[in-house]
Amino acid sequence: MKKTLRLILGDQLDDQHSWFKRVDPGITYVMMEVRQETDYVAHHIQKVAAFFKAMRSFADHLQSGGHRIIYFRLNEPQNRQSIEQNILNLIEAHNFERFSYQEPDEYRLRKDLSRWTACLPIEVHCDH
Repeated sequence: MKKTLRLILGDQLDDQHSWFKRVDPGITYVMMEVRQETDYVAHHIQKVAAFFKAMRSFADHLQSGGHRIIYFRLNEPQNRQSIEQNILNLIEAHNFERFSYQEPDEYRLRKDLSRWTACLPIEVHCDH
């Protein structure tokens, strides 16, 4: 299998998803807290905090199960605050050959991901 980066969004925290059935050292999962997603509309701070806590717990759960995880916290200097920029940086830094993501429920994000992933220099797969 190609060296793969898989994006997990904050509303896709399902450890029963087929992605997590087995541990594969060629797959790295990425999760990120980004201003792009907290600032596009006004959100109550408690909602944002709850999402981040759930995401962090899920990342810890996957990691304890042996999966490779890259997690960007909101205030980390290497966090570009954009899903696209973080993915581009990771592809370049780690020489990923494939990028996968689960289709987002939200139309805005679905369109954004579809647009910029079409320009990636590696294989892209969207699970519908």
